[in-house]
Amino acid sequence: MSESIVWRCPSNIALVKYWGKKENQVPCNASLSMTLQNAFTEMRLRRESKKKTGIELTYYFEGGRNAGFEQRILQYLERHIACFPVLKQYAVQIHSQNSFPHSTGIASSASAFGALVLALLSASGYEEDNFMQRASYLSRLASGSACRSIYPDYALWGQLDGVTASSNDYAIAVEEVHESFLDMRDAILVVDDEPKKVSSSAGHQLMKDHWYARRRFQQADNHCLNMLNVLKTGDFIQFVSIIEREALALHAMMMTSEVYYLLIKPGTIHSIEAIMQFRKESGIPVCFTLDAGPNVHVLYSGGDEEKVNTFLKTELAPGLKGIIYDRIGKGPQKMES
Repeated sequence: MSESIVWRCPSNIALVKYWGKKENQVPCNASLSMTLQNAFTEMRLRRESKKKTGIELTYYFEGGRNAGFEQRILQYLERHIACFPVLKQYAVQIHSQNSFPHSTGIASSASAFGALVLALLSASGYEEDNFMQRASYLSRLASGSACRSIYPDYALWGQLDGVTASSNDYAIAVEEVHESFLDMRDAILVVDDEPKKVSSSAGHQLMKDHWYARRRFQQADNHCLNMLNVLKTGDFIQFVSIIEREALALHAMMMTSEVYYLLIKPGTIHSIEAIMQFRKESGIPVCFTLDAGPNVHVLYSGGDEEKVNTFLKTELAPGLKGIIYDRIGKGPQKMES
């Protein structure tokens, strides 16, 4: 007889960007993210009788066998099997599904590996008080940004001078957040839904010998410290300024790498300029950010939702592949199986 464990883990959007890593997924700079609510991976893990030695894993994504991602999971689990005793005792079958489409500017590896690690820890009977910190640490080893998805609202990842609990090994929750920033919205403008030409992993590697790497890492760490203060005080003007500079800095690093490349599209530029003009005319502190792709995340307060959504639908939606509406989220959930 099989037994199922189900976890739902959200994705997140980095406000201060992680770009550049060392061995074992150690970040070159600190990063800070907002956890999403509606964009999540739900993963059902079923323990079954073992038929052979070694890891026995089958992985299904949205009803079909996904051999490619199964291999990525296996490679990760083979390196860290000691952390998940369930793999030595049982065969494991995983059924996974996303609430969001691929290639839309939402980090699917963050939500997927977050859900995977949470399910495996539960299946292994791990019940220590540091469960979430352990999940953050182990998910980081699979996908760096996944470690931030373990926490609600806002998360900080990376060793940061002046923040005693900060670590390169796992993310931590941002505890002091002004009420103004606890009702945020994130509308993802889908400019292009094709897979990007350069993977994030390849982009991270290009930072190794990047001409501007050292200054960029310093900039990101300073932005994290400043953003922690912004979130504490409720300063929307600085919130907008830091987030947009971070988005542009991320893509500037791609465009100035030794092997340079361009992920933004004409629709990206059009959307950014329209958002900036709308902010100027309306006085609403709405801002944009970008992940490592062409699609635009629009961040704004829940109190401005009606006006901003009307602008997005009338001014930008006709030229887009779609808009995905999300909001700040409360982190992973263990579901009824």
